[in-house]
Amino acid sequence: MSAAKQAQLIKLEKRALHFSVWGNVFMVIIGVGFAITSFSDAIMLDGLYSFIHLLIALLTLRVSKLVMKPSNDEYPFGYWMYEPMINMAKGLMIITLLTIALFNAIGSLYGGGKMVILDMAIFYAVLATIGCFVSAAVIKHWGELAHSPLALVDAKNWLVDGYISAAMLGVFIAAAVMQQGEHAHWVPYFDPLMVIVLVLFIIIVPLSIIRDAWNEIVGKHPGEDIEDNIHALIDSVVSASVHKGYHLRLVMTGRFLLVHIYFTVKANTSLDSVEAQDDMRETLYQVFRKQYPYIAMDIVFTQHAKWERIVTGDQSQGQLHSQQHQNDIKTT
Repeated sequence: MSAAKQAQLIKLEKRALHFSVWGNVFMVIIGVGFAITSFSDAIMLDGLYSFIHLLIALLTLRVSKLVMKPSNDEYPFGYWMYEPMINMAKGLMIITLLTIALFNAIGSLYGGGKMVILDMAIFYAVLATIGCFVSAAVIKHWGELAHSPLALVDAKNWLVDGYISAAMLGVFIAAAVMQQGEHAHWVPYFDPLMVIVLVLFIIIVPLSIIRDAWNEIVGKHPGEDIEDNIHALIDSVVSASVHKGYHLRLVMTGRFLLVHIYFTVKANTSLDSVEAQDDMRETLYQVFRKQYPYIAMDIVFTQHAKWERIVTGDQSQGQLHSQQHQNDIKTT
């Protein structure tokens, strides 16, 4: 990636993350403020959710700079692993908040519910719903342009927060209508019930964030769609006539896609010199980075298939146990 292109992507990511930080500052202030004045635990949950989001957003700004630093003696493979780690921390903190809110809501139900000043609660819900959905759209747009997993996770959190606020708005309006009728005695139970429903609804998001971050930390396969695309790019560049097959390994860590390719080349072909192999590496790199701007690549050329087995940890001379992509060619 050229320095100018990288600088442009970093600028877009910083813009998205700074927007998220200031958006969360605003949401925390109005959330906690309206929660205190309206006596709503549901609004307090929304405000505390934004507070956790703010803390993580500030940490995310630091991590976004860290992952772009080059490797060094202390971190020979760079700082890529910090990106999924921060996403996992975000998921764990949200789950902790939801657990506390759930127990408080259950206790409030047993205590006879809680009266809420509905006019203020409705005003907050309208303001929060608009703010969250607008923030989600803006951050997602900049995050996609920057190819930033950090910003995209932030956008997902804003979207969820928007759904929370929209659900609260509907419940508060229903409570205001019911308060004028014969079922007004049920209104105090609306707020704790809403907290319970919101917890059950949004807990899926931090669980999915933790799952994805864990898969990246342990080096799980990034998915068949990415692998199929990489295979197609390789086959469009490297002719089947110069190799007997190749073994592909992929790992996605945060924004970085690590691509390892091990070609078993034929003798007396265009790939039997170091210069030709370097040219092929350059060609593949240029093709890959058009679709994956943050890519780390290692390509090995060998005439002995055993080196493919050794690199995957299988040092036996038997059958290759790892998955291997082989073109339908016959060795002459």
